[in-house]
Amino acid sequence: MALKDLWEQERSQRLQITAERRQKVNQWKQQTQQELQMQADLLHQELSSFVTSLHNDRKLQQQEFQQEIVERQLEILQIKTDVWQRQQEYRQQRSAKAQALFQDLQNFREILHNSVWGDYTHEQAVSPTPAKEEKLVVTVPKLSISRSAIKATGFRPSANTMTKKVPASNADTVKSKVQQYIQQAEGATLIEIEEVIGLSRVQTIDVLRSLIKQGVLEQRDRQYFIRQQAIS
Repeated sequence: MALKDLWEQERSQRLQITAERRQKVNQWKQQTQQELQMQADLLHQELSSFVTSLHNDRKLQQQEFQQEIVERQLEILQIKTDVWQRQQEYRQQRSAKAQALFQDLQNFREILHNSVWGDYTHEQAVSPTPAKEEKLVVTVPKLSISRSAIKATGFRPSANTMTKKVPASNADTVKSKVQQYIQQAEGATLIEIEEVIGLSRVQTIDVLRSLIKQGVLEQRDRQYFIRQQAIS
């Protein structure tokens, strides 16, 4: 009987210890769940705050990016405007320089013409031929010298004609020399007259143009001949 009571007593003690342990475990579980819930709530709150901050930052960056795009577009527009203005200024300057260059070229041409021909101008070249010069044209004898002979032996001007370069200021002498060579050669080209007489291209053209205007020469197939009426 005493043994049975002892066993019952020990059994009751074990049951009590087990119940206490279960109670402690339940308390620990509850406490752990509460802590986990608190941590979860805190983490959720932090995550929500982070997401909100990230969203705000993204919106702010997007606004800044759009504003920067607008500023870059304005800068590009300003650059295009400056480039267009510079192009216009450059075109105006180039046009002004071209006009100034053409004017300088015209002045240089006039100075060169005056320095070569002196007071002999284009108006004098196309003016009517004086009576003295007409007499000179009419009295020039027609020599029976072929063009091939002149090219083979060289041009032989008269005794009164200089064999060297004629002074540019003596226009009558130059025209007489050209006329005499064309008559002896029975026609000549511009290059032949230029080489034989010893004139520049500008001088040769001016002399030939003057003689054509005066009715002394005529041009056929890039060659110059003495008019028949001037010889007859």
